[in-house]
Amino acid sequence: MESLGTLFYDMGFMRYPLAFTVLVIFALTSYSTVQLYKPGAWADLRTKTFLDGILFWGVFATITGVLGSLIGIVIAAQAIERAGAVSGPLIAGGFKVAMLTSIFGVLILGAASLTWYGLQLRWRLLEAKAANENGD
Repeated sequence: MESLGTLFYDMGFMRYPLAFTVLVIFALTSYSTVQLYKPGAWADLRTKTFLDGILFWGVFATITGVLGSLIGIVIAAQAIERAGAVSGPLIAGGFKVAMLTSIFGVLILGAASLTWYGLQLRWRLLEAKAANENGD
């Protein structure tokens, strides 16, 4: 079993955009959580915009992951083409590394989606509370 650090390193250049999306999602989640759970919180549109950014960046991570996999497969195919005859395990290892970015992108999307859903629920509850108080 490879360590997480080794897997992160194996993703090549695409690890940087994926790491960036994790940081952005964390920042948006932190801001939105503070805004939605502070005393006297209300459903304002600015918080909703930041909240929706969580889902956007999760999708962006998935697209980046798929792009990284496609680039990795092309690079692996070029290396196989140059080498001529290669063994099956070598090919499988190359494709495994190429798929890492897609795996991490989908994992980021999953975490971002669950976070977005939970915070979105809180936002809607605050919105409903405000509507009830205003008699709408």
